[in-house]
Amino acid sequence: MDKVILTGESSTARHDLMLDGVLHHYENRIFPLDNKYLLCMCRDISQQWEAEQTNAQQQKELKAARVKAEESDRLKSAFLANMSHEIRTPLNAIVGFSKLITFATSTEEKNQYAEIIERNSEMLLNLFNDILDLSSLEADSLKFNIRPIKLTDICLQLKQQFCHKTQNGVKLILDDVDADMYASGDWNRIIQIISNLLSNATKFTPKGEIHFGYREKEDFVEFYVKDSGIGIPAERVATIFRRFGKVNDFVQGTGLGLTLCRMLVEKMGGRIWLRSQEGQGSRFYFTLPLIRQ
Repeated sequence: MDKVILTGESSTARHDLMLDGVLHHYENRIFPLDNKYLLCMCRDISQQWEAEQTNAQQQKELKAARVKAEESDRLKSAFLANMSHEIRTPLNAIVGFSKLITFATSTEEKNQYAEIIERNSEMLLNLFNDILDLSSLEADSLKFNIRPIKLTDICLQLKQQFCHKTQNGVKLILDDVDADMYASGDWNRIIQIISNLLSNATKFTPKGEIHFGYREKEDFVEFYVKDSGIGIPAERVATIFRRFGKVNDFVQGTGLGLTLCRMLVEKMGGRIWLRSQEGQGSRFYFTLPLIRQ
């Protein structure tokens, strides 16, 4: 009222008042009539206020939905752009060398073409498996068979599988581990995670050694894969576990492998991280719940 008296202009304001345990919202209007009188009006606008809040919430939800849709569209476009390139490369090799093998004149030449076809077929199969697993994880429809897993059995199997996949002169070493240690997890998914980490290590380690193994850390088993390879630039470390995160854009790969590793580890109750320095190699770690015998 003082403000209206001083300025000669009307004023509108709102206030809240709790009546019988119910919060009411009011609008106050004050008008100058002449030099002596003011017209003061107060009305309950609780229904209007609730409608405004509902509308504001709806607008907020619509904005969030629009942002989510735009981000989904962007990711879909990025996904299709990446996948079209990654699918064409091995597919072209398979088609091209399948034709060439029929014209090969020597056994050595046929074996060389067959090896190229086999390698690119495996690459294409792994690509489709990654896409299907990622879709299943995002839809929360991927099934896990969680049970006690004897870890030394997995590691010995992977050592035999990857010992011939390293680059010339690179040694793959399974460190001394507790042969009787068990973890809670899915056998196939644990193999998938470690295989992915070992595959990356062999790809980016031109010389030196690759070590892998596990150890007990409180109530968890901590797995690790260490290499003496090219390392990861600092600016890429923060994004390496995101979709399409890659160490090197010029090396073939979808950039989905580490995303899958992160999602699989988290689904089984663990976490994954890395330490790396460019030119000094990388160390990947992940944990799973320990089962004490």
